[in-house]
Amino acid sequence: MLIRGRESKRAIIHKLLEDQIPSNLSSYIPHSWWYIGDILIVSVPKQLLNFKHILGEVFLQVEQGKARSVFGKVGPTRDIIRTPEFVFLAGDTNSETIHKELGGQFKIDAAKLTFSPGNHGERKRLIDIVQKNEFIVDMFSCVGNLSLPLAINNEPKKIVAVEINPLAYRYLEQNIKLNKVENRMIAIFGDNRTVLSEYHGQADRVLFGYFNGDNQQKRLAIRLCKKGGMVHFHEIIQAKEKETDKMIKQIAVIIEQETISDMDIAFKRVKKISPGMNHIVFDVKIN
Repeated sequence: MLIRGRESKRAIIHKLLEDQIPSNLSSYIPHSWWYIGDILIVSVPKQLLNFKHILGEVFLQVEQGKARSVFGKVGPTRDIIRTPEFVFLAGDTNSETIHKELGGQFKIDAAKLTFSPGNHGERKRLIDIVQKNEFIVDMFSCVGNLSLPLAINNEPKKIVAVEINPLAYRYLEQNIKLNKVENRMIAIFGDNRTVLSEYHGQADRVLFGYFNGDNQQKRLAIRLCKKGGMVHFHEIIQAKEKETDKMIKQIAVIIEQETISDMDIAFKRVKKISPGMNHIVFDVKIN
């Protein structure tokens, strides 16, 4: 089967499925998919759950030679350890893979841990703005999603990467060794609210890549920064200007609670999450 371009693949997927699922459900057939290593991930709407394995086999056929496995995203990422809700659809049931990006290798269990290829632009932006000899704290590192590329591509003084999920922490340690950055990056297991006190006032940059962080954690991010330091807060908010302004005010209040009045706050969209919802990163500089 010769397939040219993503649009052609979409048309072929629809054609292969038209005799296998009811016609009234054809509008729910996914139009996009993404890869973590050789694991293909596709969002499966609840209307197609009874046909999930048929869907998986079709995607595996169309992506033959590229996809080793197909998993379906069937729900949101849950709780503080960020467990994705994925189900097996087709191919190899082993979901461990190595995802290559920005000169590095991320070893990860793609069905049990979070890694968004849609954050590639933000990872690249961080590489471009981080300066030599920065001390960086990654408060929610997972397998090194945001901080590992900095250890690989930049010359930080030190990166402290904290992770509370035992499985993610295991891969984080492996990835530090796999990419040979042990001399500039260390992994710490535990709750960032209790394991980072020795680094207060030392960080040039703090990565806060978790959407549901509480105010205690946000205040900790500010405390970790030295004067002139930067915190990158990630949030999901409605795609409305007033909602962005509201979030900026909320962040400003948290910073002022730390008796800091001089700050600069900028923001940019990382990606669209769903209709009407955006993933935004707020860059907060402590002057």
